[in-house]
Parts: sequence; C-alpha cells; structure tokens
Amino acid sequence: MKITRIRIFQTDLPYVGGEYVWGAGNAINVAQASVVVIDTDAGLQGCGEFTPCGENYMVAHSEGVPALARLIAPHLLGEDPCNVARIEQVMDHLVQGHGYAKSAFDAACWDLLGQSLNAPLWAVWGGKLTDGAPMYRVAPQKGTSETIAEMEGYRAQGYRQFQIKVGGDWAADIDRIRSTVPLLKPGEKAMADANQGWRVDNAIRVARATHDLDYILEQPCRTYAECLQVRARTDLPMKLDECVTGMAVAQQIVADRAAELVCLKISNLGGLSKARRVRDYLVENRIPVVAEDTWGGEITSAALAHFAATTPPEYLHNTTDLMNYNTRSTGIGGPEARDGKLYATNTPGLGVAADFDSLGTPVEEFVQ
Repeated sequence: MKITRIRIFQTDLPYVGGEYVWGAGNAINVAQASVVVIDTDAGLQGCGEFTPCGENYMVAHSEGVPALARLIAPHLLGEDPCNVARIEQVMDHLVQGHGYAKSAFDAACWDLLGQSLNAPLWAVWGGKLTDGAPMYRVAPQKGTSETIAEMEGYRAQGYRQFQIKVGGDWAADIDRIRSTVPLLKPGEKAMADANQGWRVDNAIRVARATHDLDYILEQPCRTYAECLQVRARTDLPMKLDECVTGMAVAQQIVADRAAELVCLKISNLGGLSKARRVRDYLVENRIPVVAEDTWGGEITSAALAHFAATTPPEYLHNTTDLMNYNTRSTGIGGPEARDGKLYATNTPGLGVAADFDSLGTPVEEFVQ
C-alpha cells in the first residue's frame, strides 16, 4: 500500500457550554481542529486530528499542522502508511519536535493499518483490556452554583469523576474546592485542575487550606520543578499533566515519585506511537494514567477510546468524551459514550471517517 494523496482540513469546534474557562484567566469559545486525511492506492482512507485548546495553552497552535504538512507531506507520498514506525522515523528526521502536529499523521497511519488488517485499532495493539473506560467531565470556572448545577447534570448522565477548574485567584479557588468536593457522592472522584495557573506560594496556600478534603491536585504550576516544590509541602495526591511531554519526563516522574497520577495527552507526547510507549513505561512502574488530549472531535475521541481500551483497568484512572464538548463534528462514527464510560468501536482502524460536510474544502493538498 502506498500513500497517494494527503489533505489537510480545518474547521471550528464551538464549545457546547458557550465559554470554557481554565487556569490563569484563559478562555475559549471555539477551538480550531486540523484533520489529516491520507488516501492510498489500495482505496483505503485514514484520518487523524489535532485540536489545541486555544493558541496559548501549550507549546502548540492551530496553524502547526498545515505548516508541518508543507514540510513532510511531499516526503510521505509513496510511503507505506502501514509501516507506522517508518513514518514516525521519517517525520522525526525531517522536523525536530512539533509532535502535536505529527500526531494527526501518526493517527491516520494507524487508522490505515487497522483497516488493512480488517481489525479495530485496539485489536492491532494486542487486545482490549478495558471494555468501557471511565470518563470524567469538566466543570469550567463559573460561579459556585453554576458549577454545582453542571456537576448534577453530568451525574445524571452517568459521570462519576469531575474535573473542577481552578488556577485563578487562589482565595476564590479555595472556596471553589471547599464548595464542590464535599458534595461528591460515594464512589465519585474529583480533580482540582489549576492548568499551571498558580505560583508556587499560592498553590501551597490552596493545598494547606484544603488538605482535609479527598481530591487530587492537578498540575498546580507551570513547570515540573515548581510542581515538585508544591508536592514537598502537601500530602494531597498529585496529578501531572501539561509538563508531561515525553519519555524523559516520565522517567523523571518515576525516579522522583513525583505524582500518583499522570495525564497522557496524546498530541503533547507526539502521537499514539510515542504515547503508547510512555503509557507502558508508567504502567510498568505502577503509576496510573489518564487517556486524554488537548481538545478534539470524533477523530481525536476515537484515538483516545482505543488508547484507553488497551490500558489495564487498574491503571486507567479515566478518559473523556471530547466529541461531546462541541456543537460541530470532525468525524462520522467513532466511540460511544454511555453511562459515564467510553467504548471503543469494533470497526476496523480508528472506526471513524472524516466528516467532509463539516470540514469543507482542504487548506492544503499534496498528490503523488
């Protein structure tokens, strides 16, 4: 099988809740998705997606995929997409870094490999370990009464894990945590996610003021070193997220025992190929993980579902249904969210097709 055409599409994904607010005063109403569609001489078509949560959330932006495509797509034409390791090697040789943009190409090739084998991606990766991954849902920064109402609504839909957004004014964040965490029902879990928003001193203040509550403190500060400094001053369980960018950080986390939980954003790690290696390393070292990405529609959610399904259940803390965060789609088909769990499809490959009606015309096209 050979790659004969690569197209890049972009579309806006409006947030279903209107405004999505997180740490340090950041907010978005719309995220811009980039979708890679790869056609082959075998008549198969694969797709992958990258969608940032705004332009300044991480070292990634919405124009990265088209820009990367102009550099790497001419070299991928004629390659066998089923040789995923070779594709990964070619991309990394041509351009250092920018793994977030490469992740969409990586996913599209995995999609094609699964289709060529007539097997869902979870089967290609060795089999399903988790049939129905537990999901969390985000409660963005709003008034306390609005947040509580949102949590009640999600609870009625079957969600049992909640991510409470903090990371702004530390005193208000203390009130926010103390007003929501005690309302958890038996068996429910909460993460107070600062999204890198606090200074070290303010993170310590929040941790001290809420130390009696049962919740997970998530990425309180921007850097790994700062989070480690906070960890030394609190006995709250800690989850690291945005600073987890690859195997080197994962190895440091294990060496320092720096977290009880690690969030694996597929694009932040450079794609499914690299994310699987990091996940397996952390699981081998008995650290649970979250299967996640920065944002996305049906295509990203499909990748997450297969990633979660191939994670041992005792080491999979949760995942999320990103496709339900938007009022517009990137794909047709994909995983099913039901009763608070995400189920990977049995359809070959990712099990999702690009929604061309939503995506419109390509912004870049490369033909052999």
